[in-house]
Amino acid sequence: MASISNLGAGTSLDLNTLYTQLETAEQSKLTTITNQQSTYNAQLSAWGKLQSSLQSLQTATAALGKTDTWNSASVTSTNTSFTATTTSGAPVGSYTVNVSKIAKAQVLTTASMASSSAQLGSTTGGTRTLTITQPGTKDPLKVELSDSDTSLDAIAKAINKAGGNVNASVIKATDGDYRLMLTSKSTGTNGDMTITVTGDDTLQNVIGYDSTTKTGAMNLQSASQNAKLTVNNIEIERQSNTITDVLPGITLSLKSESTADETLEVSRATDANKKAITDWVNAYNSLQSTINSLTKYVAVDAGDTQSSSNGPLIGDSQVRSVQSQLRGLLTEVQGSGTYKLMSQLGITQDPTIAADGTLGNLKIDDTKLTKALTDNPDAIQDYFVGDGKTTGFATQMNNTLTTMLSTTTGKEGIVQNAKDGINSTLKTLDKRYDDMQASIDATMARYKTQFTNLSTLVNKLTNTSSYLTQQFTKSS
Repeated sequence: MASISNLGAGTSLDLNTLYTQLETAEQSKLTTITNQQSTYNAQLSAWGKLQSSLQSLQTATAALGKTDTWNSASVTSTNTSFTATTTSGAPVGSYTVNVSKIAKAQVLTTASMASSSAQLGSTTGGTRTLTITQPGTKDPLKVELSDSDTSLDAIAKAINKAGGNVNASVIKATDGDYRLMLTSKSTGTNGDMTITVTGDDTLQNVIGYDSTTKTGAMNLQSASQNAKLTVNNIEIERQSNTITDVLPGITLSLKSESTADETLEVSRATDANKKAITDWVNAYNSLQSTINSLTKYVAVDAGDTQSSSNGPLIGDSQVRSVQSQLRGLLTEVQGSGTYKLMSQLGITQDPTIAADGTLGNLKIDDTKLTKALTDNPDAIQDYFVGDGKTTGFATQMNNTLTTMLSTTTGKEGIVQNAKDGINSTLKTLDKRYDDMQASIDATMARYKTQFTNLSTLVNKLTNTSSYLTQQFTKSS
């Protein structure tokens, strides 16, 4: 409420200053509430940061709990006539590959034409239909052509606009020597083109062609060819140079014919496995750093007020519970395989304090981890994945994080419960603030009335005093 500037006007009373002082005193009652609001808002933001850090850890943990992560393989050979890529489940091993033929697309050209813009069809006053059929294409490509669309340029434009499995272009050999060239977008014999024109025999005699009999007006510029190769002496024939169905999880991309047998080496992707583990360790350490920042305590001298640099969640037992549960999983024995403890993989807790004051970060012995991944990758997979439901380190930690981060009604996790509690408190504080502000406004309105009445009374008394003084002066 704004101060009233004319209180006490005409009197010796400084009611305006008094009113301002009373208003300041009343408004100070809100300070306690706003300080509490700031504290709880800081805590809400802190829980949001903790939630984000936990979600990042869960993403990294989930990757460790997937069999695809451990079934990954990579190509370790360098090959000349082909390249190979792998996906999850690719079989580790050595394969002999020999490429005898590269898949090629069929190319047809018309005879030489003196002009690319001259109309080549009959003038019928109607339309004709150009149909291109290919064995590997379900529906034939049909193009409607008017009398003005039978030039080489117009035909090429119409075919390309139709968006089928054929590319059309007009080639200029020399002045007065133009040819329409049709190229199948698909390699192999399934892309062979048979071209017919219905409704215009003249145009049929220019661009008609039957690939089954290899007859017609078009010229076979380049014959189609299927890819042929052997894998471990087994003969393979495919329509495309990209072959995905010979070896599971391995894609072969043929580049040229082989001059000799080549060896394809597929090995366990140790680097990818190590990256998944390293990503998880980094996410775990990042969480520890976040918790340390949110719960830190800055010491002060005895009798001094607490430092403003203290973490917003200092002393919060729920945060410590999160940290304790996750740390407890680090030392839990997993299964009965070769690796039962994380330390056997070369992953241990660092006893030293990090630069940011965090204690309990993880560190990796790269030599030990690399040896474990090389010697017995299946045992490492068993340690992390387990049965994928209740056993396995990554499976158990992912289940724990899922519970912590749950937002399902009736099954809220520790994070959501903490945020809900803070939000509930903030709503209560908002109401208290509004109620207090209303009370202050009512009090100040009462003061204003009282001060106004007092000012009026003083003015009356002052006027009466002045009048009486004047009367006494006259009578004397």
